[in-house]
Amino acid sequence: MREPDAEAPGRSGTVPSGSAGRQRSPSSLAFALPWPPLVDAERGIGLRPWGAADADATALAAAWADPEVARRNQVPARHDEGAAAAWIAGEAQRRSRGLAVDLVVFESGRPDLVVGEVGLVMADRLRRWGEVGYWTVASARGHGLATAAVALFSRWALAELSVARLLARTAHDNPAAARVAERAAYLPAGDLAEGARLWFLDRH
Repeated sequence: MREPDAEAPGRSGTVPSGSAGRQRSPSSLAFALPWPPLVDAERGIGLRPWGAADADATALAAAWADPEVARRNQVPARHDEGAAAAWIAGEAQRRSRGLAVDLVVFESGRPDLVVGEVGLVMADRLRRWGEVGYWTVASARGHGLATAAVALFSRWALAELSVARLLARTAHDNPAAARVAERAAYLPAGDLAEGARLWFLDRH
């Protein structure tokens, strides 16, 4: 879906643009984690940080090995459990630098079980535009979990983080991802030269 942040291999995010101009202080760029964890009781899903469950590295490595996840997202060349554990260990640094924030999608009552991921990377630090990425494991696809997770995450990010606009990029041969963006209230912004469709959602 998108080029990954060099600091955050394995998720579908853009490299921060490093826009020229006045730089903001590091404290204004840092991302906090949601507390309490985000839950949509009606849709039966919640969002929590990576590393909160012992089996998270195993689950992430399995997701990276999923052909559909690997086809739609750029995963690292080394995608074993050790690489997944190292990526999870770098989560706090990525947030503190305002580069990215990534959350596990889980089903209500099973916070230890990873069914997907949703997160953002900063696409334009000066204008405070973030790009959202998401995936779900095979068993969770087709049940509306991705839509619920993206909608929940997006509402939180626009309300609580210093982000003014969220973007999503979907491939033309991936209509399921486009439906997720549309049902999560993103609006179409047009097609990109690379052959993807761009969506946006603004803070109100």
